[in-house]
Amino acid sequence: MKRLFIYVLLLRTLQAWSQDANPCFEYRGMHLDVARHFFDKEVILRYIDTMSQHHINYFHWHLTDDQGWRIEIKQYPLLTETGAWRTEKNGTRYGGFYTQQEVKEIVQYAAQKNITIVPEIDLPGHSSAAIASYPFLSCTKGEKTVPNSWGIFRDILCPRDSTFTFLYAVMDEVCALFPSPYIHIGGDEVPKSAWKQSKDVSALMQKEKLNSYESVQHYIMSRIESYLQTKGRRCIMWGEALRGGVSDSTIIMSWRGRGAGIQAARKGLQVIMAPRFTCYFDYPATIQDKKPAWWMTYTPIKKVERFNPRCRVLNAQQNQNILGGEATLWTEYVNTEQQLWHQLLPRLEALGKALCKQ
Repeated sequence: MKRLFIYVLLLRTLQAWSQDANPCFEYRGMHLDVARHFFDKEVILRYIDTMSQHHINYFHWHLTDDQGWRIEIKQYPLLTETGAWRTEKNGTRYGGFYTQQEVKEIVQYAAQKNITIVPEIDLPGHSSAAIASYPFLSCTKGEKTVPNSWGIFRDILCPRDSTFTFLYAVMDEVCALFPSPYIHIGGDEVPKSAWKQSKDVSALMQKEKLNSYESVQHYIMSRIESYLQTKGRRCIMWGEALRGGVSDSTIIMSWRGRGAGIQAARKGLQVIMAPRFTCYFDYPATIQDKKPAWWMTYTPIKKVERFNPRCRVLNAQQNQNILGGEATLWTEYVNTEQQLWHQLLPRLEALGKALCKQ
C-alpha cells in the first residue's frame, strides 16, 4: 500500500511537471497596424525577430484600413497604385506597400521563427482606401480619396455582387500568400448610415429577409467566411461582429474589453482576448510619455505582466474556449521606427511572460 501511495504521488508530480513545462496559451499574438503608418520589409523582419525572442507565435498583420492599402493584389492594381498613398495635410505624398514577393519572403522568414502571420483585410468598414481605388465598392457617389485623418468613416463597402466579386478575388490572392489557418476580416466600427440611404441595400434586405442593418453586416461577413472555409481557413473577427450573429467556427477577438469575449466563450465560440486597457501598446506606458489622444489611457508594464486571458466569471469549460491573448500596436500616432520600438518594448517581454505562465 505504501509503495502504491508513493507511485501515485510520483505520477501526479510528473504530470504537474509536464503541465508546467509548457504552460503557454495556444495563441500568443502581437499585432501591427501598417495602414496608418507604413513600415518597410526590414522593419517587419526585425519586428518578427523581437516577437520570436519573447515567445510570441502569431503576428497579426493589419494590412488595410481607411488610410492605406498595403498589400499588392495583382487583379486589382489600383489598390496599391491609388489606395497605398495619401496626401498629407502639409501637401506631401505619403504611403507604401508590400509587393507579393516581399510578403512571401516575410512569411517564410516568420515560419523559420515558428511564427504564423495572420493577415487582416478589414471589412466592411475601414475600407476608404479600397473605395478610393475602386469607387464601385461604395454605396455613395462623389469624390473618393484616401483619408489623411483618423477616425471612423461612413463610406463603407456596399453589399453588391460586384463587391463580393472583388472580395473573393482579394481573398484568393491573400490565401495564396499566407498559409495561416486564420484570416482576420475585421468587422469593427461599421457605421450604417450609408446603407440606410442605399436602394441596393434596401433591395438586398427585402430579398434576403434581413431585418436590421446589423443583419446586413452579418450577411457580408458570413459570405466571406463561407468563401474562406472552402479554402480551409477560419475567420477571426472583432467583437462587434457578435451583434449580427456569427457562425460556430468564427473566432472572436475581444478588444473593447472582455465583454465580447466572455459572451462568445459562453456560446461555445473560440476567443482571443485583446482588451484595450491592458493590451493596447499604442497607449503610453508611463505618465512621462505623452498621451497623443484624449481617449487613451495608460498601459503600464505591470498591468501587462498581470494579463490573464482567462476570466473568473467563466467556468473551467468556458475558459477552455479562450485560445489566448494578443496585444495590438495601432500606428495613428506611431510614425517612426524609434517610436515603434519605444511603444513595443519592454511591454512585449511582459506579454510573452504573461501568456506563458498561466
